[in-house]
Amino acid sequence: MTIQLHDISHHFGQKPVLTHINLKVADGEIVCILGPSGSGKSTLLRIIAGLEPIQNGVITLNDKLMADAATNPPPESRAIGLVFQDHVLFPHQTVAENISFGLNDVTREEKAIIVAEQLRQVDLSGLANRYPDTLSGGQQQRVALVRALATRPSVMLLDEPFASADTPLRRKLREQARAALKKAGTPTLMVTHDPEEAMDMADRILVIVDGCEVQLGTPESLWHSPQSPFVAQTLGGMQSIEGVVSGGCVETAFGLIPLEDEGTKGAGLTKAISKPSAGLKDRQNVIVCLRGASLGLKASSGPAAISDKRFMGSRYLTLVAADSQQLRVESNQPNELSIGTLVEINFDLAAGFIYSK
Repeated sequence: MTIQLHDISHHFGQKPVLTHINLKVADGEIVCILGPSGSGKSTLLRIIAGLEPIQNGVITLNDKLMADAATNPPPESRAIGLVFQDHVLFPHQTVAENISFGLNDVTREEKAIIVAEQLRQVDLSGLANRYPDTLSGGQQQRVALVRALATRPSVMLLDEPFASADTPLRRKLREQARAALKKAGTPTLMVTHDPEEAMDMADRILVIVDGCEVQLGTPESLWHSPQSPFVAQTLGGMQSIEGVVSGGCVETAFGLIPLEDEGTKGAGLTKAISKPSAGLKDRQNVIVCLRGASLGLKASSGPAAISDKRFMGSRYLTLVAADSQQLRVESNQPNELSIGTLVEINFDLAAGFIYSK
C-alpha cells in the first residue's frame, strides 16, 4: 500500500495551520513528522485519520481516492491503525480481548494465534489474560501498538506514542515498535517533537514549522545538509549565532568566521559554508549554525568569556558568552580554563552552515 497526500492545506478560523503539504509513504516505510508545538503535526495526522475533515487537498491510497473536501469517510471506514500517547485500551477487557477486538470474521483459534504472535513480537508473551490496569505504562503502549497492527491496517498513524515513557523504556519501545512495523510492512506516519526519536525511528523525516514543509529527507541527509536553522539545531545538534557578512567572513560577537570558497572547499580549512541558494551579499544579516565539537578555544583578551563548564558523559562542555549570545564548545578532553576567563574562539575548522536571516 502507498498513501499519498496531495496539497493538504488547513486553517482554524483565519489562522492557517497547514499549507500545501505533499507526502508519499510507501509499503514498509516509516516517516516521522517533526516540528515544534503548534506546527500542525497532529492536525495533519487527524486529517489522515478522518478525525478532522479535509478543507483543501486530496488523500489517496494506492492511487485511489480515500478522502478530499467532498469525500470524508469516518475513521472506522478507513483501513488505518491509530496509536496515541494515552493508549486508549478497553479497561474491562483482557489484553487478548483488546488485541482481538477488531478481528472480525476470524475464528477463535485464529484469534488466539494472532494474539500470541503479536504479544511475542513485543516481549509480552504470557500477559494475554491480564487487564490493562495491571500493566505498566510501557506495557500498555506495546499492547496498543500490536492491537492496531493485528487488524493489518493499510496505514499506521502514531501520535507521540512514547512521550509518557521514561528515557530507557522509550528507547526499548522504539526498537520494538520499529521492528514490528517493519515486519508488518505497513506504511507508517509518526508524529513526534523529539529529534532523537525521529532519527531513531524514521526512514525519512518530514519537518514542519508553522504549518509549512521545511525539509523532507532521510535522517542522514537532514543531519548533513540542513536547509534551515531549525533543522540544523534540532536534527543536526547545532547552535546558532547572529552575524553580518563581510567580504570572505562573517562578523560575529565571537570574532570572524571564514566562509568557504572554491579555494578552501574540501581542503579542510573550513567547513562553515553558506546555504547554496542564499546568494549572500556583503553586509547582509545572517544566522550561523555551528557544531560545538568543531570549535577551538584559547585564553586571550576576549572578545568572549567562559560562563560555565559541564561534564556531559561522552564529552566536556564549555559555555562561552559574548554580547548576550552564547556558544557551546565541546571536547573529549576537559578544559582547564576557569569560569570567567577571557577567551577567543578558533573558527578555522568550524563545521556548520550559514543562512539568510
